[in-house]
Amino acid sequence: MQVEQATSWFGKAVELLGVRRGHRLLAIEPRLGEAVALRAAVGDTGELTLVLRARDRAEWLAERAWPQVRVLCHDVDGGETFGSFDALLIAPAAGPLLPPDGYAALARSNLRPGGRAVVDLPAPDMLPDLHKAWQQLGWDEERLRPFLGPDDVELADALRSAGMRSVQVADGTHLLHHPSPIELVATFADELDLNDDELGELARTIIHHRQDAGPIDALVHRTRVAAQR
Repeated sequence: MQVEQATSWFGKAVELLGVRRGHRLLAIEPRLGEAVALRAAVGDTGELTLVLRARDRAEWLAERAWPQVRVLCHDVDGGETFGSFDALLIAPAAGPLLPPDGYAALARSNLRPGGRAVVDLPAPDMLPDLHKAWQQLGWDEERLRPFLGPDDVELADALRSAGMRSVQVADGTHLLHHPSPIELVATFADELDLNDDELGELARTIIHHRQDAGPIDALVHRTRVAAQR
């Protein structure tokens, strides 16, 4: 199985959360490379619980047999309690997404008093370059839903309503560098359920709009909010 590298926005989310060695950390829907990075961040003295909906990814991580790491295959709905943690990281690359109050409920139910959470989700228009090309092709906008998340006001209000304290909205704008538009599109092909023909057509539309088939620094917008229980 291909192990994706941690994304630029993931690193910023981890930095905001302040993960340290020895922490008890709960992570919801990390990519494989991100899970590897989190295991290193908490170290052998920490505890890491990973929750993923995809069975093949959960099994791959479970097969690593890392000490102090628990892997659960589960599709969260916001009502779960997995334990009492020092830190919670929810930073899926894409949907399907819960409503904001579902993520707020997970923070309230899974953090010890004083524990911190960072929720980092696709913003209402996460990938403008890809979205514009999608619209030009006239494709079904419903397929873009995994990349159309809440805004920071919705997410912050949900966390406050759940009783979370010190709610902080952080900048979630990033540049995602790829050697070409086709490699940018390929990064998200699974989430968009693109076949090979669609992948090529979407990439060609981006190239036509940019008048450039070379390296691309694509804007990425994330909704990122930190809070404390």
